[in-house]
Amino acid sequence: MTRVIKIHEVRKGQYVIFFICDDCGALASERKSHFMKKKRHFCNRACYSNFRKTKLPKKEQHAYKGGGLPLSEKKKRIKARSDLNHAITQHRIKRGSCQLCCDSNTEGHHTDYNKPLDVVWLCFKCHRKVHENPELLK
Repeated sequence: MTRVIKIHEVRKGQYVIFFICDDCGALASERKSHFMKKKRHFCNRACYSNFRKTKLPKKEQHAYKGGGLPLSEKKKRIKARSDLNHAITQHRIKRGSCQLCCDSNTEGHHTDYNKPLDVVWLCFKCHRKVHENPELLK
């Protein structure tokens, strides 16, 4: 958490906040309107970049996708989704209703990415529930 040192009123209703940089510990300042929008605060871009590389937890990094899966697994999943989307647009496969709640607005859930056209049709809400608890499909 950023340590605020001082809040200074520049003009009526306009404030500057002096704080300690979350990376290097240097004193820095920023307009209050900008300061309030952020979770962490840095004196410059170099400190922000260094913080992201060395201290930011993996799960908070913007590039964090798929739980750190190997590249081959990511490519297999991307290809399976692409193959399914092409099959749907070419009318080789028709979307079914949700297998848990019977909603008609569905998306495909792959149980095996080696079989890209073998999917379970689930609505958005049920799909998220299945990812949290895969036992729901059994």
